[in-house]
Amino acid sequence: MTEDDTTDDSIEDTTDGGIDEPSASDTSDDTDGDGTGSEPVAHPDGGASTAAGARDQYIPAAEIPDSRPARDRDWAAWLRDHAPSLRRTLTYVVAIGVAILWIVPFIGLFMASLRPLSEIIGGWWQLEGMTLTLENYQRAWEYQTAPLGRALINTMIVTVPAVLVVMLLGAMAAYPFARFEFPLKTVIFFAILLVMAAPPELVAMGNYNTLRNTGMFDTYMGLILVHIGWGLGWVVLFLRNYLLGIPEELEEAARIDGASRFQIFRTIILPLSVPALVSVAVIQFTWVWNAFFFPLVFMRSPDLYLAPQVLPLMRGRLQVDWGLVAAGSIMTMVVPIVLFLLLERYYTRGMVAAVVD
Repeated sequence: MTEDDTTDDSIEDTTDGGIDEPSASDTSDDTDGDGTGSEPVAHPDGGASTAAGARDQYIPAAEIPDSRPARDRDWAAWLRDHAPSLRRTLTYVVAIGVAILWIVPFIGLFMASLRPLSEIIGGWWQLEGMTLTLENYQRAWEYQTAPLGRALINTMIVTVPAVLVVMLLGAMAAYPFARFEFPLKTVIFFAILLVMAAPPELVAMGNYNTLRNTGMFDTYMGLILVHIGWGLGWVVLFLRNYLLGIPEELEEAARIDGASRFQIFRTIILPLSVPALVSVAVIQFTWVWNAFFFPLVFMRSPDLYLAPQVLPLMRGRLQVDWGLVAAGSIMTMVVPIVLFLLLERYYTRGMVAAVVD
């Protein structure tokens, strides 16, 4: 007999007798009279039946308690264990006090804007016989000397370009300071910091003469350029600190793939810098929107007045109409507040990253 014949015989023996078929007695032991198994049927892969496993997951209805378990400790012990420490209590007290100092004047301003002057002379907190009206808002919007509605539009015309241009130029100027080495880099950077330290009054005369000579005095463009030049220094410093936290390996991988510096800046740096750019936008918008000194110096035509210039005109000559001034102040401050609330999440992320990095 050859080796191949021996192999064929062993395969036939294994096929014919190696696997035993289950007998009828074995099957009958697993079933009741109605053919339903009393025990979970074992599958070939070793798992129990799904139905039996599902039944085991639930507590019988008789074992469900009618009420929740009683507390192990009384309320006094629970409060004693969860009471804040003395230091934390003082922190809460100080924080709540500061919050009240900030919110109470705003509440008073809002209440004064909704009530006639005769009711707020004795104090806005006098609520007896209170009358709510929107007359002060209508009067402020259509104010005869300088309508606040027009002033708000003028303020938006100046603020939006001053914010967008500063964001773009600031990012383009901050990227070389964060990534490149070039002559006089440190000197130029410290010169930017020096400009930030100068007060606005120091550069007002030079800007005034420049705008006069170039024909941009008392124009939107002249005021926009002043705000751009004044805000560019801190934006470069802020974005440079943020860009230092972006890994350089991302740019190296893009350069290996053949991307140019401009493509890296446009497709990698700018998208990753969105939180910082939002922070810049919120701060610069608030600064330009509320700026009073630069419009006072460079804008003289009543038709071009900005909102901060119009508010002092509402005081009147003989008597201050506090309701009118309050309504104008509310309409002026609501725009930066809404912008901050919409972008608060990105603003916080950008501020934290720029400070930490």
